[in-house]
Amino acid sequence: MKTLITGGKSAQALKILKAFTADQVLLGDYGDMPSFASAQYQFVSLGERNDETIAHTLLNACLDQEADRLLPLYQFELEAVMRSAILFEEFNIHVLLPDLISFPHYLADTVADKLNWAVFDKGELLYATMPAADFSVLGKEKALNGVFYMNEDNNKQKQTLFTIA
Repeated sequence: MKTLITGGKSAQALKILKAFTADQVLLGDYGDMPSFASAQYQFVSLGERNDETIAHTLLNACLDQEADRLLPLYQFELEAVMRSAILFEEFNIHVLLPDLISFPHYLADTVADKLNWAVFDKGELLYATMPAADFSVLGKEKALNGVFYMNEDNNKQKQTLFTIA
């Protein structure tokens, strides 16, 4: 599987690579990109940032690079990609984000523990920095899709979407 992760020049995107060891990963970002590649990942330029055409830019990048999966990390990309999720699915590109209806439940101004995060794909736990037995169950129950900070709030797990400002 080939996965495009945005925010490719950020430390956060590089951390998330751990979840996709079986995939070929494209680290995409806006503007100039390093011309370095490894066996697991390569950098891809998404061109100049244009907020009017974000979804179109990302869809074209996925199609040009033959990516099967998209993980947008920048906050400015999220709404545009969610609103276009059906278009991505029509091209057989799976978007790793919660659906438009549940998305607001996973937003927070602050995150207590940024070291504890997990990646889910259609409810399946792909990776967790601090694995807990209940993460797999929680992922399936909530049909989690994307990267989430996994924090406790009043002794209950609270998930917050992992994004780059």
